[in-house]
Amino acid sequence: MVSQVVKLWAAVLLLASLHKCDDAVVSENPSTAKSSCLSEVGAILDAPPIQCKPLVACNREEVLKSYYQLYENCRINASKRQSEREHFLFRINYWQGDHQFLYGMIEKAHESHRHVLDAEYLSHRVPQMIPELNLKLLVYSIEAGRIEDALLLYLTMKNPWTPQQLVKAIVEHPDSVSEVAVLHLLEFARGLPLKATRADLYKALAPVLGRHNLYTSYVLLLYAGDAAAVFTSPKEKADYITNVVFMLFHNLRKELRNLKFDFNVWLANKYPRYYTLYLDDIYTFPHELWDKIEKRRLFEIPSMFEAKGHRFQVIEKFLKYVSIYDNRDLYKREEILPTLALEVEKLARTVRQTGNNKQELDRIKKIQDGFKIIIHDHKQIYRIYLDDIKVNGKFGKRRMEMEKHG
Repeated sequence: MVSQVVKLWAAVLLLASLHKCDDAVVSENPSTAKSSCLSEVGAILDAPPIQCKPLVACNREEVLKSYYQLYENCRINASKRQSEREHFLFRINYWQGDHQFLYGMIEKAHESHRHVLDAEYLSHRVPQMIPELNLKLLVYSIEAGRIEDALLLYLTMKNPWTPQQLVKAIVEHPDSVSEVAVLHLLEFARGLPLKATRADLYKALAPVLGRHNLYTSYVLLLYAGDAAAVFTSPKEKADYITNVVFMLFHNLRKELRNLKFDFNVWLANKYPRYYTLYLDDIYTFPHELWDKIEKRRLFEIPSMFEAKGHRFQVIEKFLKYVSIYDNRDLYKREEILPTLALEVEKLARTVRQTGNNKQELDRIKKIQDGFKIIIHDHKQIYRIYLDDIKVNGKFGKRRMEMEKHG
């Protein structure tokens, strides 16, 4: 049995469906709560409220009129915003120019004040600047070779740099370390009065020489000669001399083996004292190396030296190696010793021309006697070798004319 409430609700629905809304009108001031148009939810801004009753067509003319009005307002607003933006950029550029002009005026107005402030700053800065300038002047003086100025400046400094700092400042550009810079630094080190300071400088310089393609340079010979007076213990000599100059001596021996004498002769004549210190190390030939050298050409080098002491030393070294390595090879001795005998004769002539020093004459006599390698050699074997080369030349009579022309 259907309840009375259900019957009543069905009747209400039937009446609502039969109700006609032909007389629907557009409300001027509709209630917000009863409106169902899109304009009320913000889809169209500033739209006049239009209330449409369900199932009834809205007023088309009113809707289009509202739409066109909104479109026109939007277009006007967009044009106005674009104009304001362009005008703003123009004003920004204009204001920036004003700021630059005004800033320049302010700078000019405060120029005198800046001088006052700078003067106060410099008054506090000068005590710190003087040591810095002195250190720069020290480095520049060493690099320029003004060693006396550099030494005077260094010895009068209140807080001088350590040798490590000084070496680092001079060789701070690894790709530009030159032989001249190292040469001037060595000259500076010689003038330092304290042995400990010189030792520290050499210790700081040793790794630099090995890093900068100077391991075959002449400055290594100078470094080794100077450092030898400072480093006396075997360990120090090995660490700071032998290991540093190893490649230089190897290169000098290699040039002798290849009969290239220019570098050795230049070193001996330019730096005779240093070359003398290490001549024995340079002229060290193991047996296998000695056999490969063309001795008749090698024996020509003594007469190229200016110092008689070098000529004596080298001839004595050559004669020693002949007696050790070629004592059983008569043919080899007869081939190479005439050349050495001629070099001894040239040296004897120089000794006679420079004062006939008794010690040098005795030394010549000892060398001449040394040509008697084995007991069966003739007592005048030196004269025999000398006469042989004068008659037959170094490479035989047929080549004597060529030998005269080099």
